[in-house]
Amino acid sequence: MLAGRAQGRVALGGVRGLLTVPLLLGLMMMMMTVVVRVNAAESEESQEILEETNSASTDIPETVSPELSRVSPQSSWLVFRRNSNKGENRRTKPSRRTSKHGLPGPPGPPGPQGPPGPPAPLLPQQEELIQELQLRLKEMAGGVCLLCDRAPRVATSFRSRLLQALSIPRRSLLELLPFSTPSDSEQSLQRGQSFNSSTGRYTAPVSGFYQLTASLLIESSDRAQVRLRDSVRAAICIESLCQGNLSLESVMGVVAGGGTFSILLTGTLYLQAGEYVSVFLDNATGSAITVLHDSLFSGILLGV
Repeated sequence: MLAGRAQGRVALGGVRGLLTVPLLLGLMMMMMTVVVRVNAAESEESQEILEETNSASTDIPETVSPELSRVSPQSSWLVFRRNSNKGENRRTKPSRRTSKHGLPGPPGPPGPQGPPGPPAPLLPQQEELIQELQLRLKEMAGGVCLLCDRAPRVATSFRSRLLQALSIPRRSLLELLPFSTPSDSEQSLQRGQSFNSSTGRYTAPVSGFYQLTASLLIESSDRAQVRLRDSVRAAICIESLCQGNLSLESVMGVVAGGGTFSILLTGTLYLQAGEYVSVFLDNATGSAITVLHDSLFSGILLGV
């Protein structure tokens, strides 16, 4: 009876063994299928990770999902490698573009210099400094500074001589004319074209103070009798009005012996722009006199 039970158990064990083998084979096949699928999924995921690694990305590093945390070490390494090139850990790639024109050449020479700009205006502080410097220079030079007190340029002047001898009858008043053109040596004394040599008149170009001078050489003949009132008067008159306007005058008496004498008159007159001045000679003697051609008439603008 015991032997029968032992045989029964052996037979049952053999049947169970035979049934276990197919189950094990099925389980092995299922595990191999799962491994193949996992490897295929890992290969696809690895390919995607490699493609993302080759392209530049500025995204924030991704967090590892719970599913990827259970993959193989190879998948973990690929995930680490993909996330290590993002955010602050991103590695910039050098540009692979090549220039179509080759390497740059050496720098060229500098261009021509441009025209100078307009001078800058003086600031108020600069003007004060210049004035202070001028005062210092005056003090150092004993009150005289040639650069500070520079003489103004002469705006207008003239100097001319009587062209020919002029005879003036007794008891008469005549205007002296014509005058000669300035010689080469006298051209440096001319400023402007305000003197008319044919009329002997100088017209003021601007209103101002003028220094006027007339130097006359007069020749008189012998006379038997000389009166006390016999005289010769020279005058520089404005607008030919010697009595109505202010004028420069000089009176010279004559002697019985006659001969040559000179009359010099000089002074300052204020002329309005457009007014003219000329020289007059009043012969108050009983005989004719002659004004020689060396007689001189000159003038210069002193200031306005």
